[in-house]
Amino acid sequence: MVRLTLESDGDIVSLIRSAEAESIVVVVVQPSANALWTALARAAIPPLAIERAPGCRVNAVFAEEGACDADVDAAAEFLDCARSTTGQIIDVRPPALG
Repeated sequence: MVRLTLESDGDIVSLIRSAEAESIVVVVVQPSANALWTALARAAIPPLAIERAPGCRVNAVFAEEGACDADVDAAAEFLDCARSTTGQIIDVRPPALG
């Protein structure tokens, strides 16, 4: 698995197109306060998965601020091990309070 980290307001299309692997999991850390950028990053995953298929699977984990690193890692590992899965997004949120 190639795990790519996309920082807020980064270029997800270039990041995925330049990666070479059978399985790519993009971890988006702290999605931007810019709602348009976040929507575009989410919308890019399925078409990029189709573009890279069948030689490469592309999935993403969107980690909200406060999300546990272990939960983000578990989501990325799940997507990597799900061999028939591509174009999917898992949202990881902080633990519930109380």
